[in-house]
Amino acid sequence: MNNQIVQPRNLRPLNIATYTGLSLTTLIGLIVFQDSATQIPFLVLCAIFGLVYAFRFRALTTSLSLIVYFSIQISIQIAIFIAVTIIGYPSDGFIFMLFVLCIQLTVLLPIKSAIPGLVLFYLIFSKDAFLNLDPNGIVTLIFNIIPIFFVSVLGYSLRQAEIADSEKERLLKELQAAQNQLQELAITEERTRLSRELHDSLGHQLTVAVVQLEGAQRLIPTKPDQASEMIGAMREELKNALADLRRTVTALRSPIANDLPLESALLTLTQSFQQNTGLATHLSAASTLPELPEPYRLALYRAAQEGLTNIQRHADAQHAWINLEADDKQITLTIHDDGKGLDQLTEKRSGVGLIGLGERASQLGGELRLTTQPEAGGTKLTFILPLPEKRETK
Repeated sequence: MNNQIVQPRNLRPLNIATYTGLSLTTLIGLIVFQDSATQIPFLVLCAIFGLVYAFRFRALTTSLSLIVYFSIQISIQIAIFIAVTIIGYPSDGFIFMLFVLCIQLTVLLPIKSAIPGLVLFYLIFSKDAFLNLDPNGIVTLIFNIIPIFFVSVLGYSLRQAEIADSEKERLLKELQAAQNQLQELAITEERTRLSRELHDSLGHQLTVAVVQLEGAQRLIPTKPDQASEMIGAMREELKNALADLRRTVTALRSPIANDLPLESALLTLTQSFQQNTGLATHLSAASTLPELPEPYRLALYRAAQEGLTNIQRHADAQHAWINLEADDKQITLTIHDDGKGLDQLTEKRSGVGLIGLGERASQLGGELRLTTQPEAGGTKLTFILPLPEKRETK
């Protein structure tokens, strides 16, 4: 912007300078020109100057329009100078419009581009001194630099203020656009988190309920009492699912945030899973685990939930093992089974649950692995998180 024409949006300062200079010039002309034969042409020239500014200054966006505009205004200024010279009046009293043109030029153009025009204004302003190069004339030439310089500085300052305002507006628009983008990203992230929470909690519990319902259906003809017990357990599981759904929708709170430690929560999860599905589930946890913030505890708990849910849905296993251990760098949760192995789960790897676990791990700087166990059979899910103290050290 510094190298191009700047068209100021706020014309108030220029309007004040232009119309003040024009008014002073008109007032002096009415005093100097006594007869109507000279007053009327003078007033016409002043009127043309004002009208050209009023109706054409806004249109100065190209070099050609700039040349035409200043050619007209300078011609008017020269005509006035010639008129006052003819009647023998000093032209210094009619320099206000010349100063106005200096301000306009330095507002529109960068100072380097405006220099030729400023030199022209200086030559017009100092024409009498050039015609009389005695010591007084030389002093006048030097002195005339001062007003041209100061009005140029004024125009330059107005230009820089306009550039600064434009830049501030541009940055504000970019900031607003960035803020809108961040809001959209936040909404997307929150939707993803909500989807993950619903899948990890509600999906696990509904899977267990479906398994119980299938078992109860088979047992109704032969063992109605046992079927009734399973339906009762399923009812409790659905109640828990509904409670989890309410918590997720209203506050998205961790199911272990305010009650059980992680080890106890995992023990409760495995016991409930074994009781409801009949699948033998074994938990092994280190005797001492580091204290973890809620996001870490929730991520590990959801990983155990998802691992057990996938085993129940896809593995056709008889046993499931959960192991939780930690060292001085990371905490690792593994869930494995003795089922059919990864080949049976390949098309499920891009499912919502595993994608959600991968996102949880990535957000906390960890990783998710899913592998087969050639010797033992089955599938092994490994969920690794670096300890918070290690991640936050900078």
